[in-house]
Amino acid sequence: MFKRAMVPVSLVLLALLVTATVITAQEGPRYRFILVAHNVSVPFWVPVRKGAEDAGELLGVDVQFTGPTDFNLPRQRDILQAAIASGVDGIGTTMPDTEAFDDIVDDALAAGIPIIAFNADDDNARMAYIGQDNYEAGRAMGRHIIELLPDGGHLLLAMHTAGHLSLEERMAGLREVLDEAGNFTYDVIATTTDLVRATSLVASYYEGHPDTVGMFGVDDIVGSAFAQFIDQADLAGEVFCGGFDLVPDIMLAIADGRCQFTIDQQPYLQGFQTVVQLYLYNEYGLAPTDINTGIAAVTASDVERVMELAEQGYR
Repeated sequence: MFKRAMVPVSLVLLALLVTATVITAQEGPRYRFILVAHNVSVPFWVPVRKGAEDAGELLGVDVQFTGPTDFNLPRQRDILQAAIASGVDGIGTTMPDTEAFDDIVDDALAAGIPIIAFNADDDNARMAYIGQDNYEAGRAMGRHIIELLPDGGHLLLAMHTAGHLSLEERMAGLREVLDEAGNFTYDVIATTTDLVRATSLVASYYEGHPDTVGMFGVDDIVGSAFAQFIDQADLAGEVFCGGFDLVPDIMLAIADGRCQFTIDQQPYLQGFQTVVQLYLYNEYGLAPTDINTGIAAVTASDVERVMELAEQGYR
């Protein structure tokens, strides 16, 4: 199922370090870490939060997972600035913009606070990035589309927010693969983060482009919109569908045949590994390191097992 290895050496190191430190963690200082995401209202963040909280419990540290309830960069910045001012022992944050967090990172480091990017990265002075390689994930989606539609055709490609760094990187990788194939045409639209609005936009697009043979989105909301539209329009088996992440709508759609796949970035690891690395830096001075959390395609062959794990908060 995995298209890319996880970095096995880092996992072995993690196991050894956790085994060595878990007994003494409760006796040492109780560090305070904060993880800030850019839109905590969407279901995607459930396993990220669980991973962070599980690591916090294992290591005996206080972990707060928070963020704005919509895609609101000024509000995210406010939360981060407040965390720095309060003197937390470590920060993990998403960075879905190329400039918005540069000064935040500099301020945290100047205050002696380690700061790690997770899920969405920017190439600034942050100490490490823990998450998916978004460009390669987009290319992986492109390869799945070619397998599904070897004869090509017209596609609708979508993202919920134009300019969102991670989504733009995925879209760039996806478009590159489709362009290399040479037998696809496509349009790219932004649907907003409102699922009702997104579904309406998809329906309007299809009405004007009935030759569309596939709909593919590079985020967790657009896939749900595609699944709902295909259900409403009774197009299962006629229009193919794919998305990102393991939200319930897209997994149910894969199970009943409305959609064919989704690309998982294993978000549990993004929360878990961020907390572990902040702990190891504070406790032992071990420098945080980049971790690619992988590209896992979920299809009808394994969706039931993945749904079970998702109900438990692990996927």
